[in-house]
Amino acid sequence: MTRTVRAAAGLVAAVIVTLAVRDTRAENRVTLRGQYYREPSTRVIQPVVEMTADLPAKLDVSAHYLLDAITSASAASGPTGDNIFTEYRNEAGISLGRTWSRLRVAAAYKYSAESDYWSHTAALSVAARLWADTATLALSGGLGLDQVGRRPQGNAPAPMAAPGAPCAPNALNTCPLNTVFGGVGYSQVLSPTLLVQGGYEVVVMNGYLASPYRAVSPFGTEKVPDNRIRQALSVRSAGYLPRTRTGVQLQYRYYWDLKWDQSDPLLVARSALKSNPDNPWEVRSHTIEARIFQGVGRDLEFRVTGRYYSQGPANFWCDQGLSPGCYTGAQLYTSDPKLQPVRTAFVEGKVYWDATRWRGHAFVGWFAEGTFELSYGLFIQNTTFGDAHVLQTGYSIPF
Repeated sequence: MTRTVRAAAGLVAAVIVTLAVRDTRAENRVTLRGQYYREPSTRVIQPVVEMTADLPAKLDVSAHYLLDAITSASAASGPTGDNIFTEYRNEAGISLGRTWSRLRVAAAYKYSAESDYWSHTAALSVAARLWADTATLALSGGLGLDQVGRRPQGNAPAPMAAPGAPCAPNALNTCPLNTVFGGVGYSQVLSPTLLVQGGYEVVVMNGYLASPYRAVSPFGTEKVPDNRIRQALSVRSAGYLPRTRTGVQLQYRYYWDLKWDQSDPLLVARSALKSNPDNPWEVRSHTIEARIFQGVGRDLEFRVTGRYYSQGPANFWCDQGLSPGCYTGAQLYTSDPKLQPVRTAFVEGKVYWDATRWRGHAFVGWFAEGTFELSYGLFIQNTTFGDAHVLQTGYSIPF
């Protein structure tokens, strides 16, 4: 699970930009959430606290803290087969924004730490409202500086750097992973009840991209490139039917990546249009998502989410089950299940309840101005990780 989090770190950094680029100023609000994720070999418990507040001089600030408590069975935790281990990841972030008429500028910083991975991410975003406030154009960019380590594994030998490799992490040494990311987004109001959006994001990663455990594990050796360019195009539409109080959201996202080729600067653009056997990554994916919101009564709302994800393999992915020696003599190879052909489906139901009915009651009346939420999701995947259950609960209150 931790490697899943790290593999997505570059794109997750763009979430900071998303939080920083808001068309309106912050609302004074505190939100508490708890999430439980369970698959056959992994369990994650994640408490989160978020705060947003308006400040004088058209400034606003938001901050969050979360803790991932990850319990998993992994061969990476010891030299003798699968072992149960628990790891904690702490994350804290803050963003500060200022609004000038139709222009908003925001800066954000996030720090994440666990026993074998440390990450600093900074981002800057600019958003402008256009066409009589019916459209928004947003630009964002940032930098991530990570360090990859490796927990001790009993009497297992520490990994050594492969010939030509710049670094090998171990209990005493960490390896750098630097990330530069950026994006552009545009949203347009077509009518009082219809909105469309589109965006492009790119993440350039340089440094240690392998797993510090898989690279030396007898269960799945790997050698991967030291740079990666991750790109995505997305479109989204949102509509609302006032008569039935029904909201509908549709989203499509196309993702592709490659290794940078200095001799061909146009490869970034052309790689999205056709397959390139010289590109060691060549991971492409399609994501389709639909959400339906339904208001019931004055204080209840239901949401149903359905998502389908389809991914092709990396060119250097090695299926050791079908071809046990497929990595022999290869310059690049991996058996990482996250880089194989992946198919996932996610179905979730969520309910929001405004606690206004508690006004005037003893004790529970303190929570009457807030909103409770509860959701359950089923995550189905074709990888060896197995299917997962996702449960989330939360409470948000203005102040």
